[in-house]
Amino acid sequence: MPDIADRLAAAVLAHPAVVRLDGGPFGTVATALPGRRVVGVGVDARGGVEVAVVLTADRPIPAVTAELRELVRGVAGGVPVDVHVSDVEAR
Repeated sequence: MPDIADRLAAAVLAHPAVVRLDGGPFGTVATALPGRRVVGVGVDARGGVEVAVVLTADRPIPAVTAELRELVRGVAGGVPVDVHVSDVEAR
């Protein structure tokens, strides 16, 4: 069964405005799993989730981040969610 971080990463990457996940400015947005890291998705011990993404430039950032928060809550439950936009790129 996939870890919650893997499920969250897959859900976020499926959003049409997400170009890729990102580790944040210092690469700290990640979840450590045995033998690997899920970069761009951080799940803390209390269940909160932090996501760092690069978005397309064709959608309003506030609307996309709100959609991503709801998407993450749909997978992880009603947990606190922080969405960081690391960059915006044209597609």
